[in-house]
Amino acid sequence: MRSAVGDEVLIVGGGLQGCSIALFLARSGRQVTVIDQTVAGRHASGVNAGGLRLLLRDVREYPLSQRAMEMWATLGDCVGEDAALSCEVRLGSAQIALAMNAGEMDWARQRHRSMTRRNIHSEELIGPQELQHWLPGLAPRALGGLISRGDGHANPANSVRAFRKAAETAGVRFVENCTLRGLRRTEAGPWVVTTDNGRREADVVINCAGAWGSRVAALVGEDLPIKVMALTMMVTARVKPFVTPVVIGIDQPLSFKQSAVGSLVIGGGISGKPCLEEGTSFTVMDRMASAARATIAAFPSLSGVPIVRTWTGLEGATFDGVPYIGPSCRHAGLWHVFGFCGHGFQISPAVGEAVARSILSGELDDALRPFAVDRFATPIAPVGEALS
Repeated sequence: MRSAVGDEVLIVGGGLQGCSIALFLARSGRQVTVIDQTVAGRHASGVNAGGLRLLLRDVREYPLSQRAMEMWATLGDCVGEDAALSCEVRLGSAQIALAMNAGEMDWARQRHRSMTRRNIHSEELIGPQELQHWLPGLAPRALGGLISRGDGHANPANSVRAFRKAAETAGVRFVENCTLRGLRRTEAGPWVVTTDNGRREADVVINCAGAWGSRVAALVGEDLPIKVMALTMMVTARVKPFVTPVVIGIDQPLSFKQSAVGSLVIGGGISGKPCLEEGTSFTVMDRMASAARATIAAFPSLSGVPIVRTWTGLEGATFDGVPYIGPSCRHAGLWHVFGFCGHGFQISPAVGEAVARSILSGELDDALRPFAVDRFATPIAPVGEALS
């Protein structure tokens, strides 16, 4: 008899990726437990800008992103109609990549030609006249850019809750405030997972630990490098509604949308101070000034609008800008799904579906092949029972 609690599948990390994978596995009859060292969705999944975009996706992500867009459009089929309404999905409001100088406009043209050659037509070139129509108040020097008309946004915190609730309804058990301490494979086959809430056994372990994903991999001797970031957002006071699309920069640290109540939610890929050991992060205000300057350069009339709050969320970024999604190359029954580089929110439903399908069938889904976990991994000595 096993001395530990047994699970068929144990997922480390309760963000959107973990919740989505858990949901699809549980609906296929698997027994699933999700452990999280704090609260599910506490970090990147629940505090991002909620962008739903095909715009400027790495081409390797396009199959997942296109499938995910279909799933967001019919989210009620996945999480239930009431929960889907709470997610505030707004597709068709568009996302625009803004070219403020000749170099950025040249890049936009090259990008458009490259995507067209790949038979991807979701991104369209847009000139200054139509740009001014979409973005009233835009600085006259803006030259154009790229638009993806079907894109939009959703409420990230509510989306995490919706996927979690749907997973729980399907039978998934969530164990929060539960830190992973050790991970090893027994000779008999099951994985032994040591946590500060006791030991568990599982036939399959899925590493969805986000910014901590590399540390989980290191427990079993796998080197999956990421850069830990503390991506920062800020919110302004309310202003009169003037912009519907999400606006992002090409070379500028610019990313913003206007909420339903009128406040602007501004990002731009600016990192604060990550404190991985403490499980938290802090805003570095002088770094946020670059995002504010880029916003004002594009929309001069916003120069007097005050910032009312800021926040950060911990995330991991890989060296080639796309996540690790796939089975371990060294250990049967172990998957890694992390390193989403700050743009995993939109693709999360499709990732969950594809990972679950791969585990259930025993065949890797074609859409996951570009994200192989061994693409620049080097074996290291396992650290066994120590995860600080």
